[in-house]
Amino acid sequence: MTIDVWAQHPTRRFLAHDIFASLRRWTGAVIPTDEIPLEVTLDAMDAAGVDRALISAWHAPEGVLISNDEVAAWVAEAPERLLAIASVDVRRPMEAVRELRRRVERGFKGLRVLPWLWELPPTDSRS
Repeated sequence: MTIDVWAQHPTRRFLAHDIFASLRRWTGAVIPTDEIPLEVTLDAMDAAGVDRALISAWHAPEGVLISNDEVAAWVAEAPERLLAIASVDVRRPMEAVRELRRRVERGFKGLRVLPWLWELPPTDSRS
């Protein structure tokens, strides 16, 4: 069984984020006018031989790019293929813990935090 542990089903908000501007220029890609059907991601998984994917929400400093609610809906559409990973606003730790707890109680498998996205310093394991 092949499992993709870092997957997102993109929303228009996600695709329009400035972080992807150079990728859009390089590929000539345009931001779609409609939301992308989940079948696009499932078909890409099939083409790559991926049986299951941990599909992540994405919360950036500017706001939500892929919401926990959207991830929950996609997992509900394809529960045999997708596992939910939450994302939270790390600048609001108490609210983040409450949101994570709520999501885990509803079947989410974990939390994804990207320190570089939040412009946090890398940790030094030698300390």
